[in-house]
Amino acid sequence: MKLTPKFAHIPAEAFTRLVLAQTRSYSKPLSLGRRAQVSQAFAAETSRPSTGTSWGYDGSADRLVPGHSYFVTCHPGLEEIVAAELSAQHIGAQEVIPGKAGVFFRGTDVVGYRANLWLRSSIRVLRLLAKGPLDSYRAGGDEIYTFFRQAANWAQLLAPRQTFSIRARVTSCTDIPSSHLVQIRGRDAICDSIRDVRGSKPDPPERGQVADLPLFAALFQDECSLYLDMSGDSLHKRGYRTAMHASSLNEAAAAGVLSLASWQTLSASEGQVLADPMCGSGTFLIEAALMATNTAPGLFRQQWPFQSWPDFDPSAWHSSIDTAKQAQVKWDGLLLGNDVHQGALGLAKRDAKAAGISHLIKWHSGPCSQWQPRETPSTVVVNPPWGLRLLNDAEEEEEEPAEANRWFAGDKLPGGRKAVSRRGGSPGYQQAEIKPYEGTPLQAAWVDLRTFLKAQCPDALVYVLCGNPDITREIHMRSERKYPVTVGNIDCRVLKYKVLPPKLPQDTGTQMFVR
Repeated sequence: MKLTPKFAHIPAEAFTRLVLAQTRSYSKPLSLGRRAQVSQAFAAETSRPSTGTSWGYDGSADRLVPGHSYFVTCHPGLEEIVAAELSAQHIGAQEVIPGKAGVFFRGTDVVGYRANLWLRSSIRVLRLLAKGPLDSYRAGGDEIYTFFRQAANWAQLLAPRQTFSIRARVTSCTDIPSSHLVQIRGRDAICDSIRDVRGSKPDPPERGQVADLPLFAALFQDECSLYLDMSGDSLHKRGYRTAMHASSLNEAAAAGVLSLASWQTLSASEGQVLADPMCGSGTFLIEAALMATNTAPGLFRQQWPFQSWPDFDPSAWHSSIDTAKQAQVKWDGLLLGNDVHQGALGLAKRDAKAAGISHLIKWHSGPCSQWQPRETPSTVVVNPPWGLRLLNDAEEEEEEPAEANRWFAGDKLPGGRKAVSRRGGSPGYQQAEIKPYEGTPLQAAWVDLRTFLKAQCPDALVYVLCGNPDITREIHMRSERKYPVTVGNIDCRVLKYKVLPPKLPQDTGTQMFVR
């Protein structure tokens, strides 16, 4: 087994002896005494310094572009949006390559800091620590232990009294059936490594708290990539919310939908009015305001895991913050929000005030079919109810974004349509049945939306996020384009419509037609 160039100097005979010393089934891990013997052997055989940092190897010496390798996770369907954000001047990433449910790039520490500050449509910024193959002929648990043990100088990376955590995703690996195995054996390896140096192992993080060193392991077809999680909490948790509506759209997905609507470009034009007739807790409107004022979403957050890492550069970090603050601009456009639920609207107003953009939004409460805004919207972005509840934060954190599947294209399954989603680390699929909506409040909500668009939004561009292909028929419009995106682990579409103005009186009545 060869992990990285860091261990290329170990004689083959010695390395084989060390590997064989640990060859046990993962169901019978090494005893503490045996672990100590193996630890002493590793200390003797792997004392040569790394060719990367003093505490890990990420392959930087093998690349033409200096810095680190990164992977940014996002909702499937938003990869190109995230790639564009990374390539923008505010971040300045290099070698930007969209992948599946994320984007690869390279950059210095400063680029990593800027990515956390400026990315709007992403979930996490991960920095590569170690990468290498897993021997499929060895017990999976032991192979994981060996990989983690050799991945870094953990005693230097993790200071005394600091904590660490491991999240993992496993796909198509031999003898590694679950992410739970990766977490257990990886934790054993890190604790053993630190105990050999200090005589005690680190404590786990307190429940609900982000660890000082969050780790993420991605295992695919017997290869492991181990990342440092720079973001800790998901980036969609901006920091301006104090409470969440039960079915609110997360901020990263909302920003992605707004980017699909080209709002960043449109907001730079004069006289722009964006409306959300079913705004709920105001996620679209608040994110639209942040984009229009060029406000970095990471500025609201007070603490980041990388601030306690040994290679943290306080000067570069504070410089990145100052630059982001200076980049903010004034905006003379208008945002309009309406919702029938007073409670959700109360949350929206409070969060908009916390974000410092409440002066840009006009609120209204009532059925959207009765809403008559004084200003005609030029853009409408809306996430109407469609019969399925999106996952909340805790649930979505455990989910692997599912790739687009065919149910939206019209495949009917027995018993009605079903939205198919996949659990991370699980070989199976979860299915959420979409129940019939005829004669229900769900249908009435879409009829109200149709009424509002036809009566109040002539010439407007409309973007509708939906995960139910049947209910969209109630809008009585043909979409110009459909953007696939996975939100809350449900395959959705962002549907783009163009509302035509009323026909002239000499034509067939005054009824408004849309295409």
